[in-house]
Amino acid sequence: MIDVIDLNKSFYLHDKKNKLVVNNNINVHFKQGALIWIFGNSGSGKSTFLNSVTGVHNIDSGIVKIDGFPISDVVDNEKSIYRLNNCGLVFQFFELIKSLNAYANASIPLQLLKKNKRDIEMALNPLFEVFDIEHIKQKKPKELSGGEKQRVAIIRALCTSPRFLFADEITASLDMDMSSFMYGYLRKYIKRKNGVGVFVSHDPVIKNYIDEIYEMKEGKLIRCDG
Repeated sequence: MIDVIDLNKSFYLHDKKNKLVVNNNINVHFKQGALIWIFGNSGSGKSTFLNSVTGVHNIDSGIVKIDGFPISDVVDNEKSIYRLNNCGLVFQFFELIKSLNAYANASIPLQLLKKNKRDIEMALNPLFEVFDIEHIKQKKPKELSGGEKQRVAIIRALCTSPRFLFADEITASLDMDMSSFMYGYLRKYIKRKNGVGVFVSHDPVIKNYIDEIYEMKEGKLIRCDG
């Protein structure tokens, strides 16, 4: 489960004097086994919320606990280690390393965990197969379509078998059929792991696969019915 208590996050504007409040006193509890959909207008604070909950951003105030681990209250190195072992992150713009091929990009978390070649192959090969991109393993990011880059980023997030998945526009570059497949696959995955999936998305396909819906509006996270 994920607990967020009185979370506040702001950024200084260009003049370094005034602050823009992006996440404003957010309180929420995401239960185990749940898939969460967060939607809202551009600039409403959705991506900042994901980065705040996962410790990518240091928050101004508040408490964030992931499965009891106080990620908001530990130093950056401890946050990184916890994310590596427990969380899968899919960034909106993929964040693939240009000099590495698709397979090497997907293997980065496993490399950081010092897994051997066989363990890496056993983790990655089934994922490349299930997402139908075995043929692009040796290609560099510049040779890939947006949908292929998206799937590589998803494989990278899943390769360590994390219980918690945080994804920003995870299907933005996928067609409707692949989006449906992706959300169906991830729903089964999260339920099997008894973890939590938090998805920021504008894709209407997602509504068929989630358990709870929230709207981010002017920095506030509001629970929606139905």
